[in-house]
Amino acid sequence: MLFGSERIVFNVMTAQDISELLAKADAGDPEALLRLGQCHDRGDGVPQDAAVAVRLIVAAAQKGLPAAQGSLGVRYAKGRGVDRDIAEAARWLRSAAGQGDARAAYNLSRLQLSGAITELSPGEAVSWLQKAAASGLPVAQLAYGIVLYAGAGSMDDKASAAQWIFAAAKNGLADAQYQLALMLDIGEGVERDPALAVEWLELAVAQGHTQAKLCLGRLLEMGANGVARNPARARLLFSEAAESGQPEALEALASCGDRD
Repeated sequence: MLFGSERIVFNVMTAQDISELLAKADAGDPEALLRLGQCHDRGDGVPQDAAVAVRLIVAAAQKGLPAAQGSLGVRYAKGRGVDRDIAEAARWLRSAAGQGDARAAYNLSRLQLSGAITELSPGEAVSWLQKAAASGLPVAQLAYGIVLYAGAGSMDDKASAAQWIFAAAKNGLADAQYQLALMLDIGEGVERDPALAVEWLELAVAQGHTQAKLCLGRLLEMGANGVARNPARARLLFSEAAESGQPEALEALASCGDRD
């Protein structure tokens, strides 16, 4: 994922909620301006109007609200409701990140690491990513772990990377659970433990992770890594993964009957 989502509060707004929110927004409350903008973005209790949504979010961002600045940065990065402008995206994300907004720090780092921003000080992107990870944001923990792993020069470096990926997995991020399972299966950065790898795969599968379904399906088909052979469940997992458009799952589904 290049950019994380903006922070949005999803509540079904009643007429009374909207009335109170309007009063606070009219008084210039930045939190109310942001929430009202999000309501207009979704059409929640008010008419859906992208232009009004952006105007309200801009007003909240100009008042210095980090969440609004981060939201506006993502919108400029994606061209959502505004003309796409990477420089503006970076400006708003950097402002929010500088105030300690972890999601903005993560999105800024991803924007930088993608190469969209070239005028960087050495290590700035990784520094923002580290701050976001240290704040406990799971997607940042996974991304930082992967960055560390890519540059790992020793087993200690790989172990440090694995710790961040483990943190993200423990926080419930399916992508991290899948990645941790792969590391446990081959013993990279962690002690090899195929049985534990299967446990993490199961957690990722429970969240609908496509690659985890394919991986677990293969183990069930063959009866590997201490997993009892279960062709019927393997087919089910291959089928579910194939529905998500996974080409390898289509191939596995087509051939699994040949290996019964």
